[in-house]
Amino acid sequence: MKKQEKSKLTEEFKISKKPSVIPSATRDLEKAAEVLKRGGVVIFPTDTVYGVGCRFDMPQAIARIKNIKKTSQDFPILISNLNQAHKLAKFTPQAQHLANLYWPGALTIVLQNKTRDEKIGLRIPDSDIMLEIINKISTPIIGTSANFHGQSVPTSYKELDPNFVKLADYVIKGPCKMAKESTVIDITFIPPRILRKGVIQLQ
Repeated sequence: MKKQEKSKLTEEFKISKKPSVIPSATRDLEKAAEVLKRGGVVIFPTDTVYGVGCRFDMPQAIARIKNIKKTSQDFPILISNLNQAHKLAKFTPQAQHLANLYWPGALTIVLQNKTRDEKIGLRIPDSDIMLEIINKISTPIIGTSANFHGQSVPTSYKELDPNFVKLADYVIKGPCKMAKESTVIDITFIPPRILRKGVIQLQ
């Protein structure tokens, strides 16, 4: 992370009552990747907070997460490289500048969707676990906080709600090194709007 610069600116799964828990220390992420490939839901540690996700291109899995979280909100997408970002969104010079400064890292950038008349939030996490998973399945994944709508956001495995955990297919144990949500900036507005204050302090 650039300290000075950053300081500035479906195969549908049945719900399992006892999801398998994968210790991240073993780097045994093959099974988690397989769950995601088949349309399953996985809970995972990111660089910011604990998240829950699925493949971004499986509507049934996304609908399942919305049902689990009890929300109708759209979710941001976690990617592993800029090539994926450019395929999904219309990048302006400003967006490219922010991405170059803060990715991988705790900044979610909201842009115009490249193929639909809607917005899309993208982030490259600063997390080896997440980048490895995304690369294993060769597909971006939905990444939203692992909590029921309205609950506090978990920043460690022990803070996860057991009732939430049992609704997932796999859980990966590991640390969230920043323990705070990402900053969200919408650059489709002029000037851009900060939708959520988080790790990155933008001016």
